[in-house]
Amino acid sequence: MGKKRHVNDKVQVFLAGHPVAKGIYENTVAILMSTLSAFCFAFGYVCFLAPSAPVDGATLDPIVSGGMSGVSQTLTLALELLFPMVEINHAVAYSILYFVLNIPILILSWVGISKRFTIFTLINVASVSILTSLLGSLPIEWLSSFVDFINQNGGMLARALFAGVLTGLSTAIAFKFDLSPGGIDVIAYYIALKKSTLTGKYAMMLNGTVALAFFLLTATKAGWAYNEVIVAFASLFFTVLYIMVSQIVVDTINIRNKKTKIEIVTAREDLASYLIEVFPHAATIVRAQGAYSHADKYIITMVVSSYELKDAISVIQTEDPSSFIQVTELVQVYGRFFITPVK
Repeated sequence: MGKKRHVNDKVQVFLAGHPVAKGIYENTVAILMSTLSAFCFAFGYVCFLAPSAPVDGATLDPIVSGGMSGVSQTLTLALELLFPMVEINHAVAYSILYFVLNIPILILSWVGISKRFTIFTLINVASVSILTSLLGSLPIEWLSSFVDFINQNGGMLARALFAGVLTGLSTAIAFKFDLSPGGIDVIAYYIALKKSTLTGKYAMMLNGTVALAFFLLTATKAGWAYNEVIVAFASLFFTVLYIMVSQIVVDTINIRNKKTKIEIVTAREDLASYLIEVFPHAATIVRAQGAYSHADKYIITMVVSSYELKDAISVIQTEDPSSFIQVTELVQVYGRFFITPVK
C-alpha cells in the first residue's frame, strides 16, 4: 500500500509540473469514466428498466427510470397514446427524446455549474443515447437470454434492484469525475452544490413526480381497466424502490458534499497551524489536561470534506504519531465552509 501511494505521489508531482500532460491525463480519464457511466446506465435501462427483448414471446412491463430518462419514457408512452396508429420504436424514440430534453438542462449546467462539467455531461448524454439505441435495437442473443433469466428468477423485484444499482452506479461514477448523466441529476446536483448537501433527497422528489406521471399515463393507456390499474399501481411501488436504491448508491459513493468532524488530542499546539496551511479549513483549539497523566493537552477540532479525510488523518499521524484522533460524520454544516469548486 505504501509503495502504491509513493508511486501515486510521484505521478501527481510530475503532473503538477506539466500542465499540458495533466490536462490530457484528466480529460482522458474523464472520457473513459463517462463511457463507463453511460454503459452502466444503458445496460440497466435495456435489461431491467424497459427490456426490449421479449420474454416468452411477450414484452415486459417497463419500470420508469428517474431523471430525463424517466421523462423520455413518459413522453414515449404519451406519444403512443396520441398516435396509436403509428408503431413507435421505444429504444429509438427514447434515445432521441433523452438527447433533446437535456439541451435546456445543459444550458443551466453551463451557466450555473461549470463549462467543463457541461461538456463532459454532453458527452455522457450522447453516449447514453447511442449505447441505449444500439443495445435496444441490435439482435443480441445473450442479452435476450440474460433478460429472460432475470425475469424468471426475480421478476420485477430483481429488475428494480439491479436497475437501481446500475443507474445509481452510473450517476455516482459521473459525479465522482465532475460530470453527470444529465437531466434531473444536473438540477439535483446544482441545488445540492448551492445548499452544500447531498443530492439524494432532491433527486427523489423530482423522480417521484415523474414516476407518478408515468403511472397515470399507463393507467390511461389501459382505459383505467381495474386489473390493468392494479398492475400499474404495483409497478409504481417497484419504481419507487428502484429510485430509492439508485439514490442510496449515489449518496454512498458521491462524497463531495459529505462533511466530517475531526477532533485531535495532542501535545503540540502548532499542529493546528500546520493543518490550516495544508487544508482550506479553519480549526478551533481548546486547552485540556490528561485525566491520567495530568499533562497539558490541546483538543483541535476541524471539519473537512469526506474526500479530504484520508489525507488529513495521514498528515496528523505523520506530524504527531502519539496524537489521539476522533472522527464523526456530520449530517449538515451551517456557516462558511469551503468546498473545492467543480472543474
